[in-house]
Amino acid sequence: MHGAREDERLEILHVDNANPSIIAESIEPATEITKTLVETLSDGAVLSFGLESADPNVHEQNWLNCDPEQLRAAVRLVNEHGRQRGERGLPKLLPGLNFIAGLNGETEESYRMNLELLRSIRDEGLWLRRINIRQVEGQGFQEISERAFREFKREVREGIDRPLLEEMLPLGTVLRDVWWESHDDRIRRPEQVLDPKHRDESIRGVAGITFGRQIGAYPILVGLPYKVPLESSTDVIVTGHGMRSITGVEAGMDVNTATQHQLEAIPGIGSKGAWRLVSARARASTKGGFDTVEAAFEAAGLGLPTAAETILGVDATSVVAQQ
Repeated sequence: MHGAREDERLEILHVDNANPSIIAESIEPATEITKTLVETLSDGAVLSFGLESADPNVHEQNWLNCDPEQLRAAVRLVNEHGRQRGERGLPKLLPGLNFIAGLNGETEESYRMNLELLRSIRDEGLWLRRINIRQVEGQGFQEISERAFREFKREVREGIDRPLLEEMLPLGTVLRDVWWESHDDRIRRPEQVLDPKHRDESIRGVAGITFGRQIGAYPILVGLPYKVPLESSTDVIVTGHGMRSITGVEAGMDVNTATQHQLEAIPGIGSKGAWRLVSARARASTKGGFDTVEAAFEAAGLGLPTAAETILGVDATSVVAQQ
């Protein structure tokens, strides 16, 4: 791993699955391996643990190789060494967890056991970077209780995933180098590949939504409440949380050039405040714009929100250009 890191061409280095039962049964070498991963991997790395089910009956009938106690030991170890934040704004290394619905022996009680396990992990203050819930269907497997499955998934997303995301990436967290992938939909449509307007700088700040992610094995989906050019990257400040995604705004926006949609996306400004800022800026344009963020808000008759102090700035070149 250290040798790979010596290659200057390598930017992002992540891993994928790990076996929590091996970690729990070999805690001393696993500790040294975990430390090496933290030292060499790019931040945002995830070790995905395949528990599949916390139900001992399901565990026995399907020859699963990890039980809840082994999982807890592995989760504790990775949390102990991997939670510090890296240069891209993400925890260095965290565990992920995989569940599979539809395995033989599963009952509605199995879902309750899964939730109890997740809640016990949260009660310890431990972090899980992602919880993957899949279904298995086909010959040799049993029918899934759709009602129980949907309810389990809803409780995980609302009661576990979102609070975890809020704790791991609190408001104001800066995420570096978010790569913008699609407009108005999480899936990039063919016309966004073919039409160059989606990559043109003139689109920055117009109405719409832009979705992107940091490069990595299990990246977090980021949404901007306005458009920016695709196939570009910017730093983002977290302004809100979904169940498995975050909302943000670009870091370092210039108060003299930010569009109304960009200003409106900053917490504490709102649509009326954004319009008053744009109007005040138009009146000040003959004087070369604003030299400070404070001056812009004073001219607009607005208080300066804390978030705006962090997000907005003044680019000296833009002031000179207007003069």
